[in-house]
Amino acid sequence: MNFNTRLKEEIEFADVRYKDLAEKSGVAERALYNYVATKNPSMPPADVAVKIAHALGLSVEYLVTGETAAVQAPQVDAHKFHKYASLLDKIDSLSERQKHLVQAIVAEFSTY
Repeated sequence: MNFNTRLKEEIEFADVRYKDLAEKSGVAERALYNYVATKNPSMPPADVAVKIAHALGLSVEYLVTGETAAVQAPQVDAHKFHKYASLLDKIDSLSERQKHLVQAIVAEFSTY
């Protein structure tokens, strides 16, 4: 899957209008349509891809490549690990898309 297809799917998955995404990301609505065009889609510059990814709650790496970055796991004490082990197992069994959604939800809650 390429960038334009992935972007279109993520916009549909987020159930967001192009107008709203344009306002949230600061990227012109017409440019967004050009990035998801079926014929001759354009590829945004890196800074624009970052804005779009953040507005959709995704990493730019995922939006551009479909891959997630390998991140070194933080040190967790044994008690906390056992407390959340079953939750971690369930998260691990999710698709990459579902994991991104869970990550976005947790990130949103962590700002409160």
